[in-house]
Amino acid sequence: GGVEQTVQVAYKTPPERTVIGLAQRYRGRVYLVLVDARTEALARRGSQVNIIASGLRIAQLEQTDLSAASPKPFDPAMAAELGGYISQAMQRAQVPGAVVAVVQGGRVVYQRAFGVRELGKEAPVTLDTQFMIGSAGKSLTTLLMATLVDAGKMRWDTPARAVFPQFRVADPQLSQTLTLHDLVCACSGVPRRDYEILFRGGSLSALDVVRSLGSFQFYTRPGEAFQYSNQMVASGGYLAAVAAGASPQEMLEGYVRELRSRVLDPIGMRDTTLSFELVLARGNHATPHGRSLSGQYRPLPLDDERALLPVAPAGAHWSTAPDLARYLLTELARGVSPQGRRVVSAEGLEFTWRPQVKVDAQTSYGLGWFVGEYKGVRLIQHGGNTLGFTSLLAFLPDKGLGVVVLSNAQNANPFTQAVMYRVLELAFGQSAEYDARFRFALETSAKATKEALEALTGNLDTPTLQPYLRRFRNPDLGELTLSLREGRLFVSVGGFTSQLLFNPKEGTYVTVDPPLAAEELALDRDPSGNPRVRLKDQPQDYPFSVE
Repeated sequence: GGVEQTVQVAYKTPPERTVIGLAQRYRGRVYLVLVDARTEALARRGSQVNIIASGLRIAQLEQTDLSAASPKPFDPAMAAELGGYISQAMQRAQVPGAVVAVVQGGRVVYQRAFGVRELGKEAPVTLDTQFMIGSAGKSLTTLLMATLVDAGKMRWDTPARAVFPQFRVADPQLSQTLTLHDLVCACSGVPRRDYEILFRGGSLSALDVVRSLGSFQFYTRPGEAFQYSNQMVASGGYLAAVAAGASPQEMLEGYVRELRSRVLDPIGMRDTTLSFELVLARGNHATPHGRSLSGQYRPLPLDDERALLPVAPAGAHWSTAPDLARYLLTELARGVSPQGRRVVSAEGLEFTWRPQVKVDAQTSYGLGWFVGEYKGVRLIQHGGNTLGFTSLLAFLPDKGLGVVVLSNAQNANPFTQAVMYRVLELAFGQSAEYDARFRFALETSAKATKEALEALTGNLDTPTLQPYLRRFRNPDLGELTLSLREGRLFVSVGGFTSQLLFNPKEGTYVTVDPPLAAEELALDRDPSGNPRVRLKDQPQDYPFSVE
């Protein structure tokens, strides 16, 4: 963004304290932000700290304002430049396959597939290849809810308990007052607890997910701070299905049915589904790729992604670029599909775009969408990450322009963001300035990977490990097993297995293999002296005790 150099330092502190320094250099002057916090407080108030830090702008930096500008029509020269950039960006980020679509002026103006469906195999990605879209599917859920509001089946301010009388969270008062809106606004105050999805996904039902909220503590009061929770959004989708007539025992089936009849079919999204069986039968899907601790992508078993099915409304959708292009055209047409069918009222749709809570100084969260700006132009977007896929949907509602980016690579957000910004730069005649941020993200990631690997060793103290070579259990995450094989230490948890390397500096063990590389485990003793394994997720630890 014009800054000449950025340096971030995480200072060595006890685990309960976090100190971070952020320095930005511009024209010989350094602008500094220091954060000194209790680790637990920072986890609770991270978004509010981010609002402060991102709100400090260097006044000397020139700001381009495109609010009065019109994007240029997408032409062959722009298409050629974009295609070349995507190919280079994929190579830099090691992304195996991708597909990109651009919509403008009520039609699709660009669609192109790149790369392969799976590393080591020749089958290419095509325009109709299906990818998982992760959390980008949250807006499909909130759009469904908006159609149910239009139909009089629910209101945004309907208490969750009015739809499902057994609904409860850890706070008895909030159990009474939380609304369907609160479940999908990322503003309820419930923190992220994804481990409980990934490690128990194979054993959870939709009803289990809704009931699991009963143990959820609130980091902040509703409406106070941005807190992202997949279980909350999933519960919002499931209770919307109940409001539409589904029984509590068939929440997932009801959600799938209502999404198909009220959203997917009216828009013409015939290849968008939550069914792995339909994806496999169709036979044109990308393979997920997870990233190892060394930064290399490896193909993952497709069944690994089934762990997300319990929170289907929050991010287990499969789709294609043409389907999602039709979806963005419907968003840009204020709820009218490309075939001219009214899917949702303009008022109902635009309510999902309305900012609900600040994420940073320039960005807010709506209902299933991040709402920000690109050089003074309103930008609405949402990315998605699964164990082996990354996606991005973005559009400028006031300029008639939208972008779809799908990839079969884990945590490929720098790539998807770079493609989105290159489209916007081409459309508004801007230089490729975001590419510097893309390169910076890749460089810092590579540096962090190198430093992490250098700190680890495969040398193990077998006698010390011996009491831990057994099975453990955590009430929220299920079973965890540690084992030695040919002198190497492995952990198995939630259906995933990874080698562990030792970090002698921290006294912890780090996972190596995807899809859960770089997770940190500590081996210690409980108050009774029994062996214990702790999965560290600051500020929360998940202790696994001897069975």
